[in-house]
Amino acid sequence: MKYLVIIIPLLLFLPFSTYAQETTGVSAAPSSSEQKLHLTLAEYVKRVVDNNEAISAQYHEFLISKENIMRERSVFEPELVNSVQRGQEKIKYSQDEKSQLIFSNEADKLTNSFSALIQGKAPSGADIKLGYTQSGVKDWALDEDMEYKSYLGVEITQPLMKNAGMATTANIKAAKKDSGISFQSYRMKMMEVVFSALSSSWDYYGAKERLKIRQESVTIAEKLLEMNKERVRLGKMAQSELLEAEAGLAKRKSWESSARQDLVSAKNSLKSFISLADVTVDLDLNMKDSLNKTGTDPTFNKSMTTAIGLRPEYLSTAQKIEKEKLLVTYAKNQRWPQLDLNGSYGLNGLGDNTEDALDDTFDSDFRTWKVGLTFTIPLGGNMKTKSELNAARYRKRQALLELKSVEVQVANIIDTAIKSVYATKEQVAYYESARKIEERLLEIEEERFKRGKSTSRYLLEKEDDLHYAKEAELENIVNTHKAIVSLALAEGSLLKKHAAEVQITEP
Repeated sequence: MKYLVIIIPLLLFLPFSTYAQETTGVSAAPSSSEQKLHLTLAEYVKRVVDNNEAISAQYHEFLISKENIMRERSVFEPELVNSVQRGQEKIKYSQDEKSQLIFSNEADKLTNSFSALIQGKAPSGADIKLGYTQSGVKDWALDEDMEYKSYLGVEITQPLMKNAGMATTANIKAAKKDSGISFQSYRMKMMEVVFSALSSSWDYYGAKERLKIRQESVTIAEKLLEMNKERVRLGKMAQSELLEAEAGLAKRKSWESSARQDLVSAKNSLKSFISLADVTVDLDLNMKDSLNKTGTDPTFNKSMTTAIGLRPEYLSTAQKIEKEKLLVTYAKNQRWPQLDLNGSYGLNGLGDNTEDALDDTFDSDFRTWKVGLTFTIPLGGNMKTKSELNAARYRKRQALLELKSVEVQVANIIDTAIKSVYATKEQVAYYESARKIEERLLEIEEERFKRGKSTSRYLLEKEDDLHYAKEAELENIVNTHKAIVSLALAEGSLLKKHAAEVQITEP
């Protein structure tokens, strides 16, 4: 009985203590079900390109533009038009009509007709129709047998001025230019997302290394506290020194906790770019291969040349200029009067049934042909096409001005990016020197402390100085790599440098 008195309270307390440990998070261990995902920077960029929804959405916009090319090409798709009709006409004749008739005072006709026509447009702008028509008529009032007429012929209408030549393919060429512009928008979206992902990657590297720096700082403070405890126990140190060490350790643990949360935030940011929402996956990037790749010192002329060949805004504006030139040429064509050459040629046949009528079409000498011209001109000077031509010229000038504006903007962005690369590299060298000095000063202070010539406060202050110097150096290393990424974005070479460049494909 006395054992139950002891065991029952323990059993009741155990769930509560376990719950308290889990909720406070003081010593909660990571879940054993958590999956580790280790990626290099190159592997991570590939996942960004393959999985990011914003990139995928812009890619589908590009696919839509390619379908527009196919839609415009459909103007040359031939069509087959079939028609079958059967009807009856039964009417009474008027008094005037009766006076001209001999056999009957009414009409009662049964008609059958069939036609098959292939029509289409040629690249020259000509409309071509090739067809066969057959019709049969039986007049019940006259007591006649069914008689069939047939016609096989071709009809061509060729524009000679307006709508001739390139006017037929202008919309197709314009759609191709629009597709090229859409492709550059797709590249631009990919660059923007990859740039943000790379920046977040370096932020993650900074957060991970900052946590290491602060953990080292905690380790130093813990050793100092243990040393002070031993000295206080031996009566070689005042109690206030112990309190200084405890306060220093508490402050550094607070910094460590903050750094750990920053690392969690950086990891989640990385996950967002690859559309990974699984909280059980612990993502880790290995940045060692990319850490020392700062490249050669950039020059403005070289970067500007690269930008002209790769920058999406420049390439899309150049495509826009070509499109507007094409539309100006088309608008000039539409200013011409409409002059069409019309021609047709056909064979006629007649028979008591459909087969005889078809055979007679090829055997008889009854042919039909005609050739002519149709001339159409607006009497008011064709105000519509004149306005369209002026608008096309304005759009062309506008596109040229946009290209000049893009050149100026890109030049300034590249100049800023290059100077940022040089500045951050210079700052890294300065902070590296400062960090080495602070390391030496801390070593000196530690020796003085061991000999009893310094205090915990001074030692912790020197450790603080080293801590700040390390974080400043780390921040500038991160800023250097982010500046290099910014320069690659300004040049338009970001995708190429990370093996993610895409090429346009003809539909």
